[in-house]
Amino acid sequence: MRNHVAMLSALVMFRRFVRVVRYALREEDFLPVASAGVFIVLVGTLAYALGEGWHVVDALYFAVATLTTTSVADPALVLEHRWMKIFTVLYLLVGIGILVEILRRLGMAFVAVRSEAPQRRRRGSGPEDEPDRSESE
Repeated sequence: MRNHVAMLSALVMFRRFVRVVRYALREEDFLPVASAGVFIVLVGTLAYALGEGWHVVDALYFAVATLTTTSVADPALVLEHRWMKIFTVLYLLVGIGILVEILRRLGMAFVAVRSEAPQRRRRGSGPEDEPDRSESE
């Protein structure tokens, strides 16, 4: 029974996250910021793959773990070249700023979606009945 409750909870959270992302994508400046986030991860992946000779999956793992400031659990993934260490410092300074901005915008979208939920419940409409905000602007 506990597994079913956990699965239901995960599905509800996923549905909420999808609503937040849909809301954020309708905002004017979210897509360029999200695209910058994808771009910075791709740049890091390519730099680590080419610069250190790593497999693309290892390079992607290292790039994401670096930007999210989590530790790299694979002891084989160590930067050997000094220029890659300098790249990583610059990569962190730029990349963390981009990721923080993405999270800030998603947080604002979460608050907006959550504040709209009681209004939808009172009207008896679901998320599919929401007016398209892009047409009203």
